Amino acid sequence: MGKKIVFCNCESDRIEPEKLLSVEKILIDAKIDLIKIFDICGISVLDKEKLRSIFSVNDEYLIVACHSRAIKLLFEKAGIDSGDYSIKFINFFELHNEEITSETKSFLERDDRNQRPVIEEIRNNADWTPWFPVIDYARCTSCGQCADFCLFGVYEKTDGKINIINPQACKNNCPACARICPQTAIIFPKYKPGGAIGGSDVTDEISEQKRQVEDINAILNGDIYSVLEQRKMKRKSIIREEAMNKAIEERLNALNNINPEN
Repeated sequence: MGKKIVFCNCESDRIEPEKLLSVEKILIDAKIDLIKIFDICGISVLDKEKLRSIFSVNDEYLIVACHSRAIKLLFEKAGIDSGDYSIKFINFFELHNEEITSETKSFLERDDRNQRPVIEEIRNNADWTPWFPVIDYARCTSCGQCADFCLFGVYEKTDGKINIINPQACKNNCPACARICPQTAIIFPKYKPGGAIGGSDVTDEISEQKRQVEDINAILNGDIYSVLEQRKMKRKSIIREEAMNKAIEERLNALNNINPEN
């Protein structure tokens, strides 16, 4: 059984570039196969097959990234059950470099391979900034408040389950749906303030309940049902407008193809 390190070079401002560079140096100096993913958030949406291809039941993995809760949910989004593999997580938000070095050395114990380590880089071939939510189904009750609140078609409720069907429609740096989720089931892995919304592995339930009450008052003026109903209607209006604009565009394209000289 081989050992590999998977390192997320988080392309966001959640972590200082200097910290990422120092962590990467620690991992390169470990002289073991290293897979550097420039952004796990992006690859989990844009190239799920590539992300899945990294893992084999014949190898052991050290994942060096943000909160393990968030990474497990991103893996799940790509069709990877982390429980099917031998995986250990290191959270570079919470550990100092000395601790990361120690944890890496511990992972490498009894690794007797003599071959030269391979360093592979996986980049995201897109201009899209991968800001989007993931759902923790262990907490989600499918109440649908997130789907009712979102105006941009990110969510869909099908057969009693909330699904994220259009992550690229999410508006950058807007975590409002997570802030009003009654179960703290929505995570934005790139949410800079961190905490439960940012995917923290430990949730302070009492403080989260207090925060949610404050956020509902701030975002919805306390009248959650009335505001959500209004937003549902507004979303339908936006969808109809988008469909009409698309139809007009297609009609113009068709006319231009019939009469190219015009």
